[in-house]
Amino acid sequence: MSENYVLRRAGDSMVVVGVALCLMSLLMLFASPAQAQQATKEILRDQVNPKTGGAVDPWFDGSWQIGAFGGASNNPYRGTDDVELGLLPIAAYDSERMHIGVDGIDIKFFKNDVFSASLIGSVRTEPFDNGDGNYLRGMEERDMAFEAGLGFSANIWRGALITNYLTDVNDAHDGHQVDVSYVVPEQWGDVSFSWGGGVTWQSDKLVDHMVGVRHKEVRSDRAYYAPDAAFIPYIDFTVTYPLTEQITLIGTHGFQYLPDQYTDSPIIDEDYVFSAGIGLVYSF
Repeated sequence: MSENYVLRRAGDSMVVVGVALCLMSLLMLFASPAQAQQATKEILRDQVNPKTGGAVDPWFDGSWQIGAFGGASNNPYRGTDDVELGLLPIAAYDSERMHIGVDGIDIKFFKNDVFSASLIGSVRTEPFDNGDGNYLRGMEERDMAFEAGLGFSANIWRGALITNYLTDVNDAHDGHQVDVSYVVPEQWGDVSFSWGGGVTWQSDKLVDHMVGVRHKEVRSDRAYYAPDAAFIPYIDFTVTYPLTEQITLIGTHGFQYLPDQYTDSPIIDEDYVFSAGIGLVYSF
């Protein structure tokens, strides 16, 4: 391997790392919690990334996507606005073995025609802001969580069975999450569909981070609440339509059913989260 090749690849790696840090900053500035965690879950990875199988270099022979995604969802927290609007920048680098974008990082350390295993990472924005309404005043600010773990995908029947494990790495909540989903791609002419569903398990510390009420947060109309671990079922649907060879229109819908561990919390007054959004992506 020549010295120039090594230097070139080292330079590529530095660029990718720098872009990843910039994307994390954009996510912190623009993404609302509901949009960052749910609506972008499969958009970039399943709908926007190019099909790069057979690339000369599976790591750096990829492409970039930039764009914007706007969405709306109901806010389940008591005393907040009924509808939450969000604007999320779309930016990602994709190759056959690597994905870095505002929706997270996915580095495939093993891949064949049926199965893949990845190192993954993502940002969990603060679940609520205590300035969003009078009822949330006095609640402690939740920190943004940086989460990392493992992801596995297997092609089964018509779709893919995807399992992800994430754990907190910056002591924001000290919790864990396991997500299992099944996603089915469809094609109708130029229009691509992706539909599926799954269930997310969250440990008690993560659920407490999301909906718990600590002793110091108790007041006359807000009781102490220490939740158990929770299973959260959901369904997702996305559709993409190529406007040109490089510009793609994206639409998404998602539905999350909130279990008793969430709805029993005094700061929650909805038993579901419904989200919808539309985005435009330029690939190059």
